[in-house]
Amino acid sequence: MKIVIRTVVFHFACILIFAFLYYYSREQYVYQNDIKNKKHTSLIDYIFLSTTIQAGVGLTDIYPISSYGKMLMIFQQCIMIMTHVFTIYVFN
Repeated sequence: MKIVIRTVVFHFACILIFAFLYYYSREQYVYQNDIKNKKHTSLIDYIFLSTTIQAGVGLTDIYPISSYGKMLMIFQQCIMIMTHVFTIYVFN
């Protein structure tokens, strides 16, 4: 049971860490339907983005417009995939 709690805490920590990273590099991201106006985004938008990436769902209304933004999202997806693979081997 400890491994389950650790995994859940790890995922929540990743969501929050990456949400703050996305928020502090918000000039690297833009809303899908608002390229010209660059709508002001809040921290909750980036928490939502980070949650959907960590859950494996994909992108939300925000998408990266630079290589740095893309690499940050890829890094979070790789962490999520490695965690799931590691969890499968631990429980079997």
